[in-house]
Amino acid sequence: MHAGSGVVLIEVRPDRSPSGLAELRLLSESAGYTVLNEFEQTRYYDPSFCLGRGKAKEIARTLEEIKPLKVIMNNQLKPIQRYNLTKLFGTEVIDRFQLILEIFTKRAGTIEAKYQIELAKLQYELPMARENVRLAKMGELPGFHGLGKYQVDVYATMIKRRISYLRRRLEETRTLKSMHRRMRRKEALFSVALTGYTFAGKTALFNYLTKETLLEGDALFTTLSTTTRAFHLSNRKVLLSDTVGFIDSLPHLLVDAFYSTLEEVTLADNVLLILDSSDPLPEFTRKLRTCLSTLNEIGVFSSTIMPVMNKTDVAIDLEPLEEEVIDLLGARPAKTSAKTGEGVPELLEAISNRLPPYERLKLRVPLSKNTNSLISWAFEEADVKSVRYLEDGVEMEVYMHPAFLPRFKRLLYGIEGVEVQSLKEVKVRRE
Repeated sequence: MHAGSGVVLIEVRPDRSPSGLAELRLLSESAGYTVLNEFEQTRYYDPSFCLGRGKAKEIARTLEEIKPLKVIMNNQLKPIQRYNLTKLFGTEVIDRFQLILEIFTKRAGTIEAKYQIELAKLQYELPMARENVRLAKMGELPGFHGLGKYQVDVYATMIKRRISYLRRRLEETRTLKSMHRRMRRKEALFSVALTGYTFAGKTALFNYLTKETLLEGDALFTTLSTTTRAFHLSNRKVLLSDTVGFIDSLPHLLVDAFYSTLEEVTLADNVLLILDSSDPLPEFTRKLRTCLSTLNEIGVFSSTIMPVMNKTDVAIDLEPLEEEVIDLLGARPAKTSAKTGEGVPELLEAISNRLPPYERLKLRVPLSKNTNSLISWAFEEADVKSVRYLEDGVEMEVYMHPAFLPRFKRLLYGIEGVEVQSLKEVKVRRE
């Protein structure tokens, strides 16, 4: 009888690199499992069992006593390795990739996220479909029944068809998102994406800035779908996107499947790389390097990245962490606490400094039937620095995004006697 939702964790490392069992434990708990025991071994990968055969037999004897629901390997397993371990342990064996898929499946809240997860799962299963069937026919493989040759072909064909269908649907989603982005560009909206390691506090900071109430989980991968909201910064509308978090050794299939989600990061004007400053230096460095590697993989340039050290309210020593960020990114990080609001004004100022500079216009507008429409539009779409109402008109000084100038000119053409001082005056300094 299985011990409820209990699992046993195993990791094999070919060298003396840092253990990944602590993070695997967090992943397992996020999936709803209780960790009963952990094992690790430093040696080269065995082609048949991944871990050494002697160690595998030793673990098997322990499993007979505690009877876990599953055994989770922190290594990616080949079909023959998973088959041999399952047969030896007498219980289901999954690897890190399958565990992450389990978590994603439980957390998926949108159709897009569900499609992306299913696509990654099927892409993972396809190359192993025939091998799984062959191994299953050799003996009892829990959870998998042997199929004949014809059925195996049908099974593989069904997977391929489903993959094609999911890719079409996700491409439709991507096309729709691209259309929305073009509309934003047309409206000259500046975009900022929040990214970083999972559980770094991205959603908490997103909620603080946008006054939203998105779920802030105490587990990994709370956010799987991108959420975009507008907020005002220096009297300018800015779009802020909360995106899926990264993790060490993020399977390439997941990166590929979540392309339409990660695209929000690649196309953002600025990327806020949220870092957990409550982590000890070795853990902080590992996560920072993982994020930079993933961002580089998806095509994000370092010039668009703004490092943000979050959770400063529970940090112990920020100085060595800050030095590590400067060393790896060449930029001094902002320091914030999404919980207390500490450092957020400074962060907003740093974002504002990166906004494209506005054009400066001084104009005098006579009273007419179109004057109120012009003033209303200016207050809504531009930054009105001053306005003075006269007996026969209005004097204004406005700062405006260059993309709005053609539209503003069209509004001016509808009013007789408008005086504009230097429409193409030198751009004002960034605020």
